[in-house]
Amino acid sequence: MRTALLIVVLLGLLVAAGGVLFLGAFPPQPHTHAVQEILPNDRFKTP
Repeated sequence: MRTALLIVVLLGLLVAAGGVLFLGAFPPQPHTHAVQEILPNDRFKTP
């Protein structure tokens, strides 16, 4: 029973290490989009 738990833990660590290596080799692309924000005009009013 103890060896089965050890095998499961080791397999989990191997999968986690493989995931980290995969993300390091092929990082996800960032989402880029234009930000359009309307500024209020109360600060720029002329007297």
